[in-house]
Amino acid sequence: MTIAIEWDGTVTWWRTDSYWNPADYVIASSWGPGAVLSTHIHSNKDNTTITAANHGKSYVFALADGSGIQMSHLTGGSTLVVAPTGNTSAGTGANALTASPASFLNTSPNRVDQNYCSSTNLLLEGLADTSALASTVTAYSDGYKATVSMALDWIQAGAQGGWRGVCMVYYTSKYIQDDTNGAVCMTAVQSTGTGMNSDLSGVYLIHVPAATWQPPAMTGSVAPSSLALTDAKYGIVSTPSATKYVFTGGYYASTAWYQPKYASSYADIARFGKDRYTGAYCMQGSGASSYFSAPAAGVQLLSAVTLAAGAMALGSAILAM
Repeated sequence: MTIAIEWDGTVTWWRTDSYWNPADYVIASSWGPGAVLSTHIHSNKDNTTITAANHGKSYVFALADGSGIQMSHLTGGSTLVVAPTGNTSAGTGANALTASPASFLNTSPNRVDQNYCSSTNLLLEGLADTSALASTVTAYSDGYKATVSMALDWIQAGAQGGWRGVCMVYYTSKYIQDDTNGAVCMTAVQSTGTGMNSDLSGVYLIHVPAATWQPPAMTGSVAPSSLALTDAKYGIVSTPSATKYVFTGGYYASTAWYQPKYASSYADIARFGKDRYTGAYCMQGSGASSYFSAPAAGVQLLSAVTLAAGAMALGSAILAM
């Protein structure tokens, strides 16, 4: 039970609650994705959320860096918070890039503050007909499309406006990484609003030059908004747009773009294709800095469908590469 008492003994705020993990049989840390907040009936008497519409809006939790606890309270009132109804479907890509941990420990390297990973996947698909694409896209791409999807989860990135994402680095072969073209990253950025860091400000596809960050560096001066790709030739579609209360479990973000035509080298971002390999790196940051971790070795990529017949005449293989 948490109680706030004034100097004269007046009780100004109280709450009775507990954290529990259904998978555990002993008292455990409140850190980790399995923790559940159990609201006690007596918490309904919380001084500033007396109405039934506002029960269960007070929180006490451990900070990710182990420095202490934080007590938060959503403002009382009669207005109900309505959960978003969209973006609840996971990505359908056959390429698992990164996976979110199932549990955390209080020892390195498995502490919650050392985790930058959310579950992500990559869908590669070639269009059967590119005639509907804008000329700016077809001049650059043969219709080979990439879509990165990420499971959203509530995070403390060190400040409001933090982000979580995944970066892909090109491989010339199974064991040889080529970071000449830098990294292509998908990021979801928190808003600086009042939703306890659960508001989303936007989803970005960014290009990180090798001079800015390259493996195995664990940090880099990377901010999504300053490195976001905006050229019409990519045909970028990102979802969701700015949305309140969506940066939490049960929701997903994605970004899709058209890749460059197959070539021996690339002028800007590289092409990720069937049977090729990519290095996938978890990414998290705030302010002007991002932090990276590599959860796995190179991932061999799979495509979903073949390219259009017209694209094959341009030198592409029968299956997208």
